[in-house]
Amino acid sequence: MRIVLALSFFFTINVLQLFSQGFYDVDHVTTIEITFEEDNWDQILKDFYAAGDNERLLAFVKIDGKAYDSVGVRYRGGGTFNPSNAKNPLNIKLDDVKNQHYEGYTAIKLSNGAKDPSMLREVMTFEIARKYMEAPYANYTNVFVNGNYHGLYVNFESINSKFFSERFQSSSSNARFECSPKYSWNSPPTVPPFGCTTGSGSVLEYLGNGIICYFDHYQIQSSSGWNDLRDMAQVLKDDPANARQVLDLDRFIWMCALNSLLANLDSYLGAGSRNYYMGKADNGRFVPIPDDMNESFGRFPWTEIPQPGDPQPPLSFYAQLDPFLGAGNDKKPLLKAIFGNPVWKRMYTAHLRTMIAEIFTSGWFEQRAEELQNLISGPLLSDSNHFYTYGETMQNLNNTVVDFYNGEDAYGLIPLMDGRIQYLSGLPEFQAQQPGIGAYAASPAIPQPGTQVTITAPVSNASQVMLGYRNNIKEMFDLVPMFDDGAHGDGAAGDGVYGAFVPVGAGGIQFYMYAENALAGRFSPERAEFEYHQIGAAGDVVINEFMAANQSTVTDQNGEYDDWIEFYNNTNSTINLSGWYLTDNPQNLTKWQFPNGVFIAPGEYLIVWADGDTSQAGLHASFSLSAAGEVIVLLSPNLTIVDQIVFGPQQPDISMARCPNGTGSFLQAPPTFAADNTPACLTVGTDEMAGPSLHFYPNPANDFLILQSSILDKTRVRIQSVLGQTHLEAAFSGSTELDLSRLAPGLYFIQIEGKTAGKLMIVR
Repeated sequence: MRIVLALSFFFTINVLQLFSQGFYDVDHVTTIEITFEEDNWDQILKDFYAAGDNERLLAFVKIDGKAYDSVGVRYRGGGTFNPSNAKNPLNIKLDDVKNQHYEGYTAIKLSNGAKDPSMLREVMTFEIARKYMEAPYANYTNVFVNGNYHGLYVNFESINSKFFSERFQSSSSNARFECSPKYSWNSPPTVPPFGCTTGSGSVLEYLGNGIICYFDHYQIQSSSGWNDLRDMAQVLKDDPANARQVLDLDRFIWMCALNSLLANLDSYLGAGSRNYYMGKADNGRFVPIPDDMNESFGRFPWTEIPQPGDPQPPLSFYAQLDPFLGAGNDKKPLLKAIFGNPVWKRMYTAHLRTMIAEIFTSGWFEQRAEELQNLISGPLLSDSNHFYTYGETMQNLNNTVVDFYNGEDAYGLIPLMDGRIQYLSGLPEFQAQQPGIGAYAASPAIPQPGTQVTITAPVSNASQVMLGYRNNIKEMFDLVPMFDDGAHGDGAAGDGVYGAFVPVGAGGIQFYMYAENALAGRFSPERAEFEYHQIGAAGDVVINEFMAANQSTVTDQNGEYDDWIEFYNNTNSTINLSGWYLTDNPQNLTKWQFPNGVFIAPGEYLIVWADGDTSQAGLHASFSLSAAGEVIVLLSPNLTIVDQIVFGPQQPDISMARCPNGTGSFLQAPPTFAADNTPACLTVGTDEMAGPSLHFYPNPANDFLILQSSILDKTRVRIQSVLGQTHLEAAFSGSTELDLSRLAPGLYFIQIEGKTAGKLMIVR
């Protein structure tokens, strides 16, 4: 029997918006209504807090109209709880009694804004962080209690096993730590346990061989992991050159650069070293997540534990904070390792320069701050429990406001950052000319799995060029040199084109380039390793598209919205898939076997429903897909891996599709069930930095712009002014570089095939 499933009359399709409003949508003010049976709920919660056992009061809760009963509510700790507060921070546990969630979230953390007169610091810092690293979502929430408006809160995502699993593909049993000491930051223990060194916060110091040495300095979130933490700290102490073997070093560099740029001293950078999480990914390296950002932009005053009576530092202290603070400091072994390695130090500086250009020089920061002020102005006017007047909150963007808690100055965000950018820009490391990295080329453009691909790029003003590559998102990037010697597919020796040969896995390759000279470095793409280039690998039969969260897109023959996997035949011959295997578990390669009589014709599509119900007619695999992310592996009868995809969290009714169809790398796109992916590949996403069919960088740009298209056919691109005037137009396939030197500085729009792909800022 020949089975080729295609789109037919019993399937229904709904193509939804690529991105939809979610619980943490920054441009949406969520509404949470809490109803307690007890009228004296406030006093009960304060009594629970004083008892210190995290007891919760049950309530009926609505989130944007969706109702939940038996929800546990308590006050949160930290420096912003006070029994005299009219508005204290809240912790809401939806599954305290019943198994229930909102959009997959069970824990809700609400901050009251007591230490941030602007109400911008936390939300904006997390939004900036998410452009360069994994960081919690955060937005604003209107809270009502027993029918009365209680006030405006900051709603930020809880960092837990779910967070690590979705963002890093980390198993729930892996080591996880909250990196905040159990003691007060300014009162560290003076006598360590026997055999241990005195610690000074969650600084990743090696404190001794006994795991008890670390108990006071970290709070473990997993069932085990103290040995992993100790061993990692020992490598940082004794062998810092090999820190990449135990740390996802680039993520730590991004976090340290963010803290420095935003003068966020209530972090690893400052006194006490706290407010981040750390967990072990499945690749064996620890990864960091920043947390608790309400005192960024100069609200926490100390780099060292102060003496009694020490005054608050002036604005200039934060504006001129040394970007290499911690260099050579044994009490900051992570920073000592980064700044003690010349290459890592230049990578750190390159990341800082990227953030400065994209967030501040471009004008994004001021515009975004004003947008958020407009968003929350109405709720703030109605918030009688807020710690600051409406005028003070609006003024703190540009002016100093006195802090409610300690009477210190909360400096205006814009004056602080104007001074900080001016100071950093004047330092030699930030004035040095960076290398130039042009558009890359790959040969072959569509490699076969298990072969080598040659990657080349023109590079100028560089003494060293490196290529970071990996085969899927679970792996670490390996760094290898690129050469301009005529022996690495790079053309003639000394022609300014660098090349490297790298192996291609079954799922293709992900890569970035880094070039440096004695004074400065540069990445391509600029946000690497968080962002990267991709090349798909195409065999005869490929996984072409899949959907792991099918809620309303397409039904199987029984009318069920099941997950599905689409296969495509790249050849001119019919291929017999009888006896092939499909699995979502690399430890069980024979999890589901294609039955006899399954064929896929040339240029045709085949659908397998991933629903775990093999009793149904048609092709139904013995497993379902996880929307949190996992792996799909296709194997031949002799268990040779033919194709595989490792994917992260998925959005409802959005598929992952090869772009271009049958050969490209995977991108999130509207579904094209059992059909050519090209229409979806041409659909432009909402991220102005990278649409599904067009990637352009750097942004902001100066005199050149690199365009890369995932469509092999000629792609027409226009650069237009805000008035709709076309200033540049080009048709290309693959990638090209545009000369922007004749365009005046300012804001432009990039169009691809007549559709707006995003904004481009030109600065000089």
